Amino acid sequence: ESSDSLCREYILQKIGSGHYGHVYWVKCRETGDNYALKCHQNNADDNGVSESTVRELSCLSALRGHPNIVEMLDCFLYNGQISSLMPYLPLTLFDVMYRTWRGLSVLPIPYIARSSLEIANALSYMHGLNMVHRDLKPENVLLTADTLTVKVADMGLSRYAIAKGMSSTVVTEPYRAPELFVNGCIVPYTCAVDMWSLGVMIVDAMEAKVAFYDPKIPTDKFIAAALDPELSESDNYPSRKTVMPNVMRHKRVSRIVFKLLQMDPKKRLTARSLLADGQWRKGSRVTPDIISYVKQCVVNARWDK
Repeated sequence: ESSDSLCREYILQKIGSGHYGHVYWVKCRETGDNYALKCHQNNADDNGVSESTVRELSCLSALRGHPNIVEMLDCFLYNGQISSLMPYLPLTLFDVMYRTWRGLSVLPIPYIARSSLEIANALSYMHGLNMVHRDLKPENVLLTADTLTVKVADMGLSRYAIAKGMSSTVVTEPYRAPELFVNGCIVPYTCAVDMWSLGVMIVDAMEAKVAFYDPKIPTDKFIAAALDPELSESDNYPSRKTVMPNVMRHKRVSRIVFKLLQMDPKKRLTARSLLADGQWRKGSRVTPDIISYVKQCVVNARWDK
């Protein structure tokens, strides 16, 4: 579409920019409906279309209709850029977790469990198509305004798993699986890297912080120490009781966390197995009161900034 024709039908306001391009809040003048328009950055080295853009659009197209994956509603050229239209979901899982990072209470465990199952539902579908997200983190998990339902987003790094391997530098470092800490190498890895990221997100939600990070300690060494059941507090590395005290206090949470945070990817819990875990599902029942509480905490955190 031309810039003029789009502006006649919609109100546009830029809300974000990055190496990927620009994101606009879009409001239909006729219906009042809100959308997000992602305009992908052109790349002269790839005949105008970057590899990440092709990957993201092909993945979103293949994943259309899943209840826990953000849906691409349309795709077209806008101002010479490939642009994708999606539902406007300004709230992320990071926003919900962030309010605990301002000294407020920890997220209710049923909401953490439900969110993890919704993410697992999205991953189970992706992994069934042999597709790896590769950058799963709270900022890439959108939430609906009404029920705070998960919509996994940002597929720019997603790709199909292949036997010859992929770059070890994908995935934001605190959420990176141990098999990916091989500097600058092409390593064979599987859908299990996403399950590690999910495990770390559960820990972060429980601890109200980015748990596996210390600026003085390499992340891979920090993770190995934090997950070592034999390690007590030492001068150099913290123990698991120090890194994740809330997880350790709740056995039903620690049981799942340590199944996800297996150093050996072959032993790591799969998305399908997590979905089938009856005890975890039983603890994921979220009442309207819990949703209202989480929403209010987000509002309070914003006013507290």
